Amino acid sequence: MTITIDAASLEAPVRHIAFIADGNRRWAKAHGLPIEDGYHQGAVAVHRVLEDCRALGVDTASVFLMSDRNFERDPEEVAVMVDVIADLVATEVAASTGPVRILSSGAPMLARAPQFLKDTIRRAEEQTKHRTGMTVCLGIGYDGHADIVQAAYQAVASPVDRCKERPVDDYLCTAGLPDPELIIRTSGERRLSGFLLWQAADSTLHFDDRLWPDYDSTALVEALAVHSAQIRVYGA
Repeated sequence: MTITIDAASLEAPVRHIAFIADGNRRWAKAHGLPIEDGYHQGAVAVHRVLEDCRALGVDTASVFLMSDRNFERDPEEVAVMVDVIADLVATEVAASTGPVRILSSGAPMLARAPQFLKDTIRRAEEQTKHRTGMTVCLGIGYDGHADIVQAAYQAVASPVDRCKERPVDDYLCTAGLPDPELIIRTSGERRLSGFLLWQAADSTLHFDDRLWPDYDSTALVEALAVHSAQIRVYGA
């Protein structure tokens, strides 16, 4: 489908769209397929949606792939998730025109992740850091509470610029990026699950009943239309 709405046509320009990519397992179950197939189709949807965001002229697109708590799932399922995510990161590096940033929490980073995933992430960030296109943020082992806590500790320990309204921003995983104007969650769930909690203060929250592998350009256009219709009255 050709996207018929662009960022310039919106009431408020959308610089950053964030996605909570939920419903891969349910999609596989609904189609009588192994869970692995759901994750693979979810990765296809990630690449598709990121291309749509580039077509819209979005500055930053974030996708929540795996929370820190997801590492507590069945080891076999975690192994599948990690394999798919590592391949997704590598593939996105090849397709991306801009920086690829990984949003993760805790110290050390991704402590429970296998070394090959850590290496893939490190290479992705290093290889793309000088690119100037749309920034892609992939949430892997991310927890919003941990993001805020570590940022607050660092802000307190560092010389604070008293002219800054939100000095904590400089130490978040998204430091230097705009807050998301629009956060989209698929699969019908109505919650953020810890994704970008600090950054979501003024975001439009859009919940879509589609399962993530089914998310497409039509769904994105619908979400942007809803966001565009919102009346932004900050502080009320």
